[in-house]
Amino acid sequence: MLVWRGHRAKVRSLAFSPDGRLFATTAGTSQYVWLWEASTGKLVRKLMFHYYQMRAVAFFPDGRHVAAAQYRGGACVWDLETGAVVSEFGAARGIYPDALAVAPGGARLLACHGSGMVEWDDPLRPNPSPPAGGDGRRMPDRTHAKLVRGEPRIGFSPLGTYCCVGEWQMWLYAPDTLELRRQLRAPVGDASAAALAFTPDESRLAVAFGHGAAVWRVGAWDAPPVRIAGHGKLVRAIGFLPGGGAVLTAAMDGTVRLWDAATGAETRSFDWGIGKVQAAAVSPDGTLCAAGGDDGHLVVWDVDV
Repeated sequence: MLVWRGHRAKVRSLAFSPDGRLFATTAGTSQYVWLWEASTGKLVRKLMFHYYQMRAVAFFPDGRHVAAAQYRGGACVWDLETGAVVSEFGAARGIYPDALAVAPGGARLLACHGSGMVEWDDPLRPNPSPPAGGDGRRMPDRTHAKLVRGEPRIGFSPLGTYCCVGEWQMWLYAPDTLELRRQLRAPVGDASAAALAFTPDESRLAVAFGHGAAVWRVGAWDAPPVRIAGHGKLVRAIGFLPGGGAVLTAAMDGTVRLWDAATGAETRSFDWGIGKVQAAAVSPDGTLCAAGGDDGHLVVWDVDV
């Protein structure tokens, strides 16, 4: 297990590269995306473009590119091998995206803000040279004004069956047309959906609601979900461990916990004293987990430990 102070402010987002070798973070009002070596905690590179705050971060399936949502600035994509900016995307005035997702295959980039969603096609295509008086940013190919509200979270299911938006409910949309396919509510109370995770085969979906979570079997939507309860404060991140039999939750009570996905019973709990846990992720191969705290600390540990 590794624990270190990676940032001076709360960790906003955390994502593993497809091969699990690196993970990326954004924090506080920092203008950087930070890349860390997962096995050692070594800082590999800091990425920046202009002076925008970096919010959510997401890797492309090729493992070579990473994108980040820029507060007041749309989004940006970098080449990790060179550290160079590949493309930069703008959004309409007043749109400040703080959630980001790369579609399976990497052909689309989506960002959410408080009143809608924007899409950019072919996000790895380099920006053209800016015209006279322009800044060269690519504006959205599509804008959806009424899909979301509040402070949403966004993601795609691993096989690309759903585009998912979490806010006061969990909304499952068709990935291409964004037609609504299903909406899921907290099994108890009216807590908002704060995070989501699918098993790699899309057989189960876990959604964080308030101080707990719920696990559905995909396709059996009308059956009552497995309820997970026990955190003292809001759950901020969720994920499945290998095989889909265990669910990881990270919460603002300072703990990361493991649960039986079939019963909702707690199996393990971790508390590293890093304050409120704001972000967490399971590596794609399921061997490592990482978490980021309210005070800027980062933790990486082996799943089997």
